[in-house]
Amino acid sequence: MKAAVFEKYGSADVIAVKDVPRPEIADNQILVQVFATTVTTADWRIRASAFPGIMWLPGRLMMGLFAPKKKILGVEFSGRVVSVGDKVTRFRMGDAVFGFSGDGAHAEYVAIAEDGPVVPKPEAVGYDEAASIPFGAVSALVFLRDFAKIQPGYKVLVAGASGGVGVYAVQLARYFGAEVTAVTSTANVDLVRSLGADHVVDYTQADYTRSGETYDIVIDTAGTTTFAAAKRVL
Repeated sequence: MKAAVFEKYGSADVIAVKDVPRPEIADNQILVQVFATTVTTADWRIRASAFPGIMWLPGRLMMGLFAPKKKILGVEFSGRVVSVGDKVTRFRMGDAVFGFSGDGAHAEYVAIAEDGPVVPKPEAVGYDEAASIPFGAVSALVFLRDFAKIQPGYKVLVAGASGGVGVYAVQLARYFGAEVTAVTSTANVDLVRSLGADHVVDYTQADYTRSGETYDIVIDTAGTTTFAAAKRVL
């Protein structure tokens, strides 16, 4: 099968499409033909060894000190089941699925346990859309609902509102009944407004940390500011 492989850390140029063996599945696994995947923040951080601050050494120890242990990136996928292990009962050949692989999804096929983070794809959701849910949507949900304890009527600011996490943070904050301010670039103002943002700040024209507005929650999805700066508007 074809896969995007990286054998050393560096810029995107270290990635090359190569022929590699197709995964062999265990009795409790399914083999998925990948129709769509994404390049997430996790992928580029691992590829570039861009672990923030003191996390550099633990990151390298976990991912490979001198070279990557796992050479195929890709943490999320959607596709079709093309093979099932002998003990698999949840899925059948031909099922449309999506899920979180952790790695290996930048390839034509990925193997995953049937009781792992993989579920049937709703018919109303396209493969491209489904592939973006496990990382972006789940991250936004966990941070807003579980960490920030979002409540109806809260004023929420989403920085990086047009990114893989931000687009879901805007929609979920509105779903939970919050008043949402989205921070994005000029090119994406219409996009985040279409997602339901009540207010949009174009960061090329204004600095939200000095606007005089205050918020109950500030979620910075892309590391665009510092805690000290964001704290001024909390």
